[in-house]
Amino acid sequence: MKKEDKDFWKDIIYKKDGSLNEKQILKELSDFSFMMENVPKVYCAVTNHRMSKCLYPANTVISIFEELFLDKEIAKDDVSEMIKSCETLSELVEELRDYFEIDIPQPIKR
Repeated sequence: MKKEDKDFWKDIIYKKDGSLNEKQILKELSDFSFMMENVPKVYCAVTNHRMSKCLYPANTVISIFEELFLDKEIAKDDVSEMIKSCETLSELVEELRDYFEIDIPQPIKR
């Protein structure tokens, strides 16, 4: 255990007389239990079920979330711009395919 960690927990789990603060330790364990139960659910949801353990580094979870996340407002602005700038329906379809990385071999005929 790192010295910084020991220093952090020292005032939390020990009473002023140096004895263990059982009530506080149980509270910390309860909080930890809550986190162990709920963080995996959040990680699973924001990573589209790619990660479900609570001990992943935050930057790893955030990176996968950002890869999967589509900002609705930005997408609306981008699609609106495409609609304005495309001269034909097939050009718009191609732009939308590229934007959303949709791999359809042939255009849908209607």
